[in-house]
Amino acid sequence: MDTETNEDDQNCVNEHSFFEEAVEIDSLVQRVVQSEGSESPYIYNRYKAILYKYQEQSQLLDAYLESIVVPLASLLRRQAIHQQAQGLQRVLGTCRLLNVLVVVRGYKTVVRFFPHEAADLERVVDILGTVRELKPRDNEEGIALWEAQTMLLLWLSILILIPFDLSTVDSAAVGEATDKTLSYTPLVGRILALSKEYLHHPGGVRDMSAVVLGRLLTRPDMAAALSEFLEWCPRALAEVDCLRQPFLLPGIMQALCCAFKLGQRDRLLPFASRAWALAHSLANHPTHGSDQNALARKLSVKLVTRIGLTFLKPRVAPWRYVRGGASLDVTLGTGAASGAGDGQEDVGDDDGEEVEIVEEIEEVVDRLLQSLRDKDTVVRWSAAKGVGRVTGRLPRELGNEVAEGVMELFGPTELDSAWHGGCLALAELARRGLLLPDRLPALMPVIASALHYDVRRGPHSIGAHVRDAAAYVCWAFARAYDPQLLEGSVTLLASSLLTIACYDREVNCRRAAAAAFQESVGRLGNFPHGISLLNVADYFSVGIVQQAYIKVGPLVAATGPEYRQALATHLVQVKARHWEKALRELAARAAAALVPYNASYFSGPALDELLPACLNDQLEIRHGAVIMVAELLPALAANAAAAATAAAAAATADTEAPSLSPTSAGSTITSTVTISGVESNGSSSRATSGWPLSPERQAAVAELVPAIDKARLYRGKGGEVMREAVARLVEGCSTVGLVMSSAQHAKVLEALDENLRHPQQYIQAGAVAAVRAYAKAYLINDPRAAAAFRTRYLDAYLTRLHDANVAVRRGYSLALGSLPAQLLRPVLEEAVDALVDGCVPEDDPDERDVDSRVNCTKALGQLLETMALGPCDGIAELLRDKILPCLHASLEDYTTDNRGDVGSWLREAAMRVLAMGVGLLPICYSREGGNSCSGGDERSLEDLPSFKEWTEIAVRAVGTLLRQSVERIGRVRECALRHLRTMMSNIPRMTYIPAAARVNAAVLAASDAADAGGLTASLEALHCIVVRLLSEPAYTKPLLEGLVASIGGIDNSLAKVASAALLEALAEAPSQCAAHDAGTDASGSGQPPLLKAVTGHLLDIWSRYTKSSRLATPLLRIAVLLITKAPDVAEVRLPRPPPPQAAVTDPECTTDGSSMAPSSRFVDHLVEAVRAETRGCADVARLVDAGSLLCHLVAYGGHCRTSALQGLMVLLISKYPKVRRNAAEQLYLQLLALGTSDPAPATLGTPLEQVAEAACDLLLSSPWDGELEAAKAARDELAALVGVTVPKMKAPAAATGRMAAAAVQDENASYQALLDDFARGY
Repeated sequence: MDTETNEDDQNCVNEHSFFEEAVEIDSLVQRVVQSEGSESPYIYNRYKAILYKYQEQSQLLDAYLESIVVPLASLLRRQAIHQQAQGLQRVLGTCRLLNVLVVVRGYKTVVRFFPHEAADLERVVDILGTVRELKPRDNEEGIALWEAQTMLLLWLSILILIPFDLSTVDSAAVGEATDKTLSYTPLVGRILALSKEYLHHPGGVRDMSAVVLGRLLTRPDMAAALSEFLEWCPRALAEVDCLRQPFLLPGIMQALCCAFKLGQRDRLLPFASRAWALAHSLANHPTHGSDQNALARKLSVKLVTRIGLTFLKPRVAPWRYVRGGASLDVTLGTGAASGAGDGQEDVGDDDGEEVEIVEEIEEVVDRLLQSLRDKDTVVRWSAAKGVGRVTGRLPRELGNEVAEGVMELFGPTELDSAWHGGCLALAELARRGLLLPDRLPALMPVIASALHYDVRRGPHSIGAHVRDAAAYVCWAFARAYDPQLLEGSVTLLASSLLTIACYDREVNCRRAAAAAFQESVGRLGNFPHGISLLNVADYFSVGIVQQAYIKVGPLVAATGPEYRQALATHLVQVKARHWEKALRELAARAAAALVPYNASYFSGPALDELLPACLNDQLEIRHGAVIMVAELLPALAANAAAAATAAAAAATADTEAPSLSPTSAGSTITSTVTISGVESNGSSSRATSGWPLSPERQAAVAELVPAIDKARLYRGKGGEVMREAVARLVEGCSTVGLVMSSAQHAKVLEALDENLRHPQQYIQAGAVAAVRAYAKAYLINDPRAAAAFRTRYLDAYLTRLHDANVAVRRGYSLALGSLPAQLLRPVLEEAVDALVDGCVPEDDPDERDVDSRVNCTKALGQLLETMALGPCDGIAELLRDKILPCLHASLEDYTTDNRGDVGSWLREAAMRVLAMGVGLLPICYSREGGNSCSGGDERSLEDLPSFKEWTEIAVRAVGTLLRQSVERIGRVRECALRHLRTMMSNIPRMTYIPAAARVNAAVLAASDAADAGGLTASLEALHCIVVRLLSEPAYTKPLLEGLVASIGGIDNSLAKVASAALLEALAEAPSQCAAHDAGTDASGSGQPPLLKAVTGHLLDIWSRYTKSSRLATPLLRIAVLLITKAPDVAEVRLPRPPPPQAAVTDPECTTDGSSMAPSSRFVDHLVEAVRAETRGCADVARLVDAGSLLCHLVAYGGHCRTSALQGLMVLLISKYPKVRRNAAEQLYLQLLALGTSDPAPATLGTPLEQVAEAACDLLLSSPWDGELEAAKAARDELAALVGVTVPKMKAPAAATGRMAAAAVQDENASYQALLDDFARGY
């Protein structure tokens, strides 16, 4: 006994553990109770946030409801006793806490824990009236007032059930002579008045007042009040204004529904006729607006149902069908014989009991049947439940009439709403056993039609709700009837359910059908292959439409041969004509996937139905037919080839091992049917492959393209859709090598040529795929056809790459790259030249088209891949001299337009071709030199004469890809990593790549980090590449160039990660470079080699991209990063002559102290680069960054300080106030730092440290963002103070006419410039 108790306690603990915040909620409740409600406003938000998490699984709170509700309800009761102003505010807070529980769990569950003492009734009515009179001071208090009134009404609804006469608790009636003429006490009158008033308001108060009225009016002593209320309803609706009528009407109906639900039949029956007349008038009155009020119509149906149930005596219909006891043995088939006849199909006509049927019942049933056609689902669902409940109390004869009325809803002229309502009603009748088995044979075809219900409405179709409800009917039938009753409809029912589960468009319909099939298999047990199919077409597998069509459907066909024909017929006759283009294409692919299991149907009757439909007047029909024919042809041919291969293998196996027995039926799905369609379930039967097609069908397929062109189906509406379908048809015909005449070949080529010139890219892509398949099938092995094609089309392919029409260039470039090697070999050099020229941007910016360049780059990759696989002289030279330089130029394309960085599309395409080209280059060299790079006796790559050249090419290629792998666009970075990983996958072949093993390890680590996913995965990959490879001398410069764009970009998160990676690589550089260097540089200064290399390469990049709109600002920002964060950057000396300005001002900086080799400081070169960047610059953001950098350079003595101050003097009189102010602020901060530091080495004039304080005072007192003249005067005074000469500004040359107009334009004067500055953070 103790063990059982402990187990129960453990289960209870496990159940409680699902409410994670139970302890916190309990502490919040105790906090409110202990403070007598004063703390409720402070804990409300947290309390609400916790409980709202459990709205979907609110039953998890049931174990804790008592501990939450009882203290709060007791507190509310204590607060109600003291009705001071402070008490009312606390009442509001407590009611809000209770209202949260009601919203989450429902009032029926929560109200059980409310106090229900009789003495509280009058007190609650009093406080309700007081709260109702309060005026809210703000919106939050207004919400609190309504929630408080809702909770007080809920409390009143349970207090009204006290088992005493209400006059005994009414203080106004106790002790006084009772007036016998009054039908109720004053307290009841107050409750009625308040409840009637609340019926006018939407929300929780209306619902709770309806509950109060329902319980009050159904008390034994409230018959007169109920009669009065029935008289008040129409009068109130007539008197209320039209704006409030839509709110009052549902309230009245809801109150009547509660009354007829909670009251006893013998007390309500005298009022039933009056209530029916009232309900009829409320539903049909034209001024009440119920036609536009779905809630009112739903409540009207509910009210009609409950009034009808009041007219009928409660009973269980003796004529209903009751299924026998369920048994697992019977379901699985082991006891089917003994289980037959357990169901009580007929128990006589109502057991001889006479049922009194009033005339209103006919009107009630008619109203319910009409409501099954309502336009709103909630109304139809309520009507269906009403039909089931009312029918359960009718005699058998009338019940059959109701069933016939429901079946009339499935007429061909009925709307979808009637079909949906009829399905819901059938399911309700079946669940209650009111749909007798003799009706099932006539109903099954109707249910099958409902499962496939889909009616076109304009550009879409309707019927998903009907199919969903039909699956619900099948689910109800499986639970209600014995398997023997559905034996004759099993095939139809199972096939229909599986067809919908696999091929319906809507996910809810597929899942509903799968659930109904699962229920039928479990309840009936007579569905063929039911258990096996449950593992295939389950709730989750049919959730994704692609998987349901391409995987689940074929698996169903492989498991159950009985379902193959239904699946195939549905695809051909229904889904091939669907209104959605994507679904027609998916259906065509699904049909091709079914070919191995029903090849004879697809090669015969299916094609006979599809081929005439290819010329149908309706676009959807002809497009679906063409695309399905195109998909079926390769599938049929592949199935025949697989069948032949399997037959040959089986024959060989029989010859070698004749004693082996055939494979028995396995327990897995895949062991029953092979891919070739040959069954291996113990028999030797083989499905017909269906290939080759009959001559008539082949001729009909071959004539499709000319017939479509003759019918002019490329024009008008749907022309583009048909062009794409025809291209897919040509590809399919070419794949199987369909025999065509010369005229048909000409039409095919003409159609493809037109598609290549079409502006739509998806049509061009289909045409390119068709050209590739056509050339491979008909031109390679036919010299005459190849020569004719070369003469008529190939030359046009080459010349049209320079066409003025961008669509022509796009299509023909891809087509040229898709041609086979036999056609390209004679014109290889011309083709490469044409494609390389197509990759070069046009001189006129208006004529540039990035898509054309992308297609030319892709075509180069296709051409290279095609030609490198076969013998071809000269491909190595073309690759080295033309293709690779073109690819590197494409990787420098950073074109931008209103779509963004469109050059990234070209860079992505170029990276793929570059990685492939570098890998193919040694193969091409070896093949042309007579060597085989794949042989085991090949000589070492280092021994080949071109090894040095390969190394240079590989270094440049790997460096370019590494640069792209650290740039600013995440998609481009991932693409670069992917191609680097492909290129580095074969290390022995890549021995000519410097540090190949190290690069490969870094790329693998970065790829793993990127593949991990997440928001920061791509940034982690960038960090990995920089830290591991920046110290490699061959790749320092390209990596640094990529980092410049990332660090100086507008993406703050990327800039932060890239900056941290650069600084980490510089910090780890000495230990990493120990293997490469003895620890000192060439000059013997002891400076880290990586820092020296980074600064030198930065200056080289800067000189290359001076005044660049893309990299000028990022260069300034990375320079600021190095100056402020990199250690010892100011002491870096570079082995290059100093800038000319430094040689003049500081002659000692021209040589290194340890040798006479020319050297100079990095900061001297940097300051001149920054000043050059500011000259003539009108970009405010760039000038602000330049001013900040110059201020940082002031800290370094010598020429750097002098030049930086001179540059700042220029910025202090810039025409942009923002630039002047920023330069002054930054210089002020720098001078403050100088004033606290030791003096720098002696410079020309007075040391800056000595005048720093005076200069700071001048900077503070000058109006730098004011008038320019005042700023100039302050600047001159500052220049004299710090001892620098003011640079003389060159006067611009005079301009006239259009040039003068252009010269005065300022890029900051436009609105776009303002947006650009804002995007960059300025």
